[in-house]
Amino acid sequence: MPRSRTPSRPSAKPLPKARSSAASAPAFDLETFLPFQLSVVANRVSQTVGQSIASRFSLQIPEWRIVVVLGKYGALSALEIAQKTSMDKARVSRAQHRLVDLGLANMHPSADDRRKVIVSLEEEGLALYRDMVPLAHDTAQRLFSQLTADERQVLQTIVQKLFDSTTGFEPSGELE
Repeated sequence: MPRSRTPSRPSAKPLPKARSSAASAPAFDLETFLPFQLSVVANRVSQTVGQSIASRFSLQIPEWRIVVVLGKYGALSALEIAQKTSMDKARVSRAQHRLVDLGLANMHPSADDRRKVIVSLEEEGLALYRDMVPLAHDTAQRLFSQLTADERQVLQTIVQKLFDSTTGFEPSGELE
């Protein structure tokens, strides 16, 4: 009989009691809450780029993200891939194994630490990377074509500042 696991919480604080109705909850306009908007827009953009890549190269979002990261940075550990993509380790593991099965990547133990697995692209994976990059750029250009050049520059500056301020950020678990 399979065991059921109760997820453990990182903090010892008890969960707040749920209110009995939404009417008694404080007003919160989720659609104007910037973190929510950023998350939805990021997912939509990623899915749009992912769909164009999937239709041409038969890769899902986690797989093409790994191909792009390995194409840019070279061989990395699974943990480094997870950090660079902000994907959880389990998703990275599944995607890297699929890339290996497809002959696009390989995995081998690290020379420094045999417990660590290093992932790198095979020649076919590198060729795929070189083909994917222009398609990803073209799709992004179409997505942002309704913005003026000045708006795109302002957006890029703001997103870069947010990216820089959240790099290495580890959620406390309080809002997860």
